[in-house]
Amino acid sequence: MKCSDLGEFELIARLARTLPHDPSVVGGVGDDCAVLRSRDPSRYLLFKTDPVIEGTHFVFRCSKKTKVPPATPFQVGWKAMARNLSDIAAMGGVPRWALVSLGLPAQTDVKAVDGIYRGLNACASQFGALIVGGDTSQTSDKLFVVVSLVGEVEKNFLKLRSAARAGQRVFVTGALGGSRRHKHLTFTPRVEEARWLAKNFPVAAMIDVSDGLAGDLRRLSEKSRVGFDILADAVPVSAAAEKMSRTDRRSPLGHALRDGEDFELLFTMDANYADDLLRRWHRKFALPLASIGVVTKFPDRIRFIGAPTSEVTGYEHFR
Repeated sequence: MKCSDLGEFELIARLARTLPHDPSVVGGVGDDCAVLRSRDPSRYLLFKTDPVIEGTHFVFRCSKKTKVPPATPFQVGWKAMARNLSDIAAMGGVPRWALVSLGLPAQTDVKAVDGIYRGLNACASQFGALIVGGDTSQTSDKLFVVVSLVGEVEKNFLKLRSAARAGQRVFVTGALGGSRRHKHLTFTPRVEEARWLAKNFPVAAMIDVSDGLAGDLRRLSEKSRVGFDILADAVPVSAAAEKMSRTDRRSPLGHALRDGEDFELLFTMDANYADDLLRRWHRKFALPLASIGVVTKFPDRIRFIGAPTSEVTGYEHFR
């Protein structure tokens, strides 16, 4: 059996079954971060690691085959840090300390390495995180950057994927789809917005949109054992997705549902707070916020009302 036979998420589930259980672990595999007990009884530690790999998450040279814009070293560093910050944000937390591991071909220009670190440091410092160490090693051909990030969250602010309940409204920030045209290299992790939400509203389940809206709704569905009715016309579609749809066979909505690497916030909340949330949000942030549907009591049933049934899957590695 090969990884492609399982797909990313079945492979993760298979590996998770081999992991030990310990009372120090509040939440492990299955959320945006691991949740660990700390010495402060009012807080948890959040722990996250994520790689960016040349050829998978970025390219330095554009080819006719991929049509993906090339990344600068600064953008590679920014993305490597921002991906992890986005997961801390989705848990309602704040980032603190990071370790960075670099895999470098021997012929890598040192100026490129300097540029990667400028991107890493710029992103970390903007959101209050410190790079405190790491490692370097030689690779045969592909460059990669792995960031491991520790954050903190007050216990009453912690957001989990398992808290969605039937009747809640579904919200998403920003606009979705077409990230590979540029956004995936320059996006802003929604740390400030997530903290504001956690402090001011009873947000239930939350996740960052990294595998496409359809894929990440599936993650919430699996953890909360609920379903979703999403209004296709309410899904905010980016201008980049509109442009991409003119040159391929996928609709703008299809890009929004499947492309991934949007790194926006997707969350659920009691419908009674919806009007107040939207009113206060638009006074506080320039970033759009959309109400796109409701949580239902039917586990594993995700309906995109008004969308073709062929456009309901998210991005998945190995597939």
